[in-house]
Amino acid sequence: MKKLLYTCIIGLAFALPTWANDSTYTAYKIKAQFIGGYLYPHDKSIIEPLTKGPMLGGEVAFEWGADGSKDWHKDFNNPDVGLALQVIDLGNPDVAGQMIGVYPYVSIPMVKNDIVSFNAKIGGGLGFATQPCDVAAAMADPRSIKQKAGDYNFAIGGPVNFAISAGVNLDVKVHKNLALTADIMYNHFSSASLAQPNGGLNMFNGYLGLKYLINKEITPNSSLLTPNSANPSTCSGTEEEDPSTSSGTESESPLKRWSGEVIVSGGAKKLYYQDTQYFGCASLNLEGYYHTCRQHRIGIGFDLFFDDAYCQTVAPDANGTYDWTEEFTKFKRTCTPDNNIANKLRLGFNIANELTIGKVGIFAHVGIYLYDPVKNMEPADKSLDALNGKGEPIKKGLFYGYDIQDEDGWNYFRIGVKYHITPHFLVNVSFKTHLQKVEFAEFGIGYSF
Repeated sequence: MKKLLYTCIIGLAFALPTWANDSTYTAYKIKAQFIGGYLYPHDKSIIEPLTKGPMLGGEVAFEWGADGSKDWHKDFNNPDVGLALQVIDLGNPDVAGQMIGVYPYVSIPMVKNDIVSFNAKIGGGLGFATQPCDVAAAMADPRSIKQKAGDYNFAIGGPVNFAISAGVNLDVKVHKNLALTADIMYNHFSSASLAQPNGGLNMFNGYLGLKYLINKEITPNSSLLTPNSANPSTCSGTEEEDPSTSSGTESESPLKRWSGEVIVSGGAKKLYYQDTQYFGCASLNLEGYYHTCRQHRIGIGFDLFFDDAYCQTVAPDANGTYDWTEEFTKFKRTCTPDNNIANKLRLGFNIANELTIGKVGIFAHVGIYLYDPVKNMEPADKSLDALNGKGEPIKKGLFYGYDIQDEDGWNYFRIGVKYHITPHFLVNVSFKTHLQKVEFAEFGIGYSF
């Protein structure tokens, strides 16, 4: 056994330099991995009852290797772009079933040589739930949500969901056509309030498997052999390409350090699993950016939000006492005394962070509300008592402590992807959240200047 082990080690020692010096690059990769992980109970009342056992599954993926022909290939150390299909059993097949995910992703090398590649991986797509909540049965069950959460899937309310995946990946080449591959990933699945209930699934998973490498010969004039003359990896200098105009084309134009965008988006949401109606949502985003380099920019901006779900929820009776009404919704979270448009508007200020990969921008915004009439109507029980003279009116400042289970809070987040159709016109899809709770998904069109 020892002789066999020594023989393998010596063989690898001689083989690795041979692979490192061959005149090929990996154009395509086919990957198969086992998946194991656990479900994080971010909402203990409805998620924790689903966590009966470990989550197990598998994934297959096809990856395209960047050949260095575009500036963004070199900017990101010749990343891989992949398309994955995964199936994950949620550890409670009788209630939660399985989640089938289909998503594109990009794998960006952080450390890379001819043998080892350590990558940051991010992607997003769709998830298909085999056993979403049986809403009709859940409504007919007279028990409270906490009492019946173990019998119904209150995490996922519909079969079609959005998927977000992010983490790290390690590839170790053991043969010129074979590599060991391992990932540590965070996976999120949610209907983004397009279906209710919408508790959402947050998973932490480990992946382990193999990659089959399909290599191509490097031609003498290949761009893989030519260094990027405008390599922005140091984020310095001015002779770099404007990310809004580069977008996968070669250009000698200098980097445009300052830019701006205006984006108009819209969507819809359900507020509560016992309701049937949809409420319209919209936003107007005005952002100013500073380009630190071709791959990255930071910005500040303002958001104007409209959410029709902040409709009238309480009304006075003949004695002037306010109580819940079900004219618009049965959801007893925001104690709104009238159906006023002023209650449906919020104004926010945000800080933006964006990664630019060719024509694609992956962004995250962190914001605070400057105008928010809803904050003084939550928590609902205290606001209702104040309306009936049983307590002091709620008057919150710009920052305040809050419980995300009872109120939205003073901050918001937006994550999403935008795609430049032209150097100026773009489309985007994003998700507005309060901490881990998605308020709505939005689809929009914008102009870059």
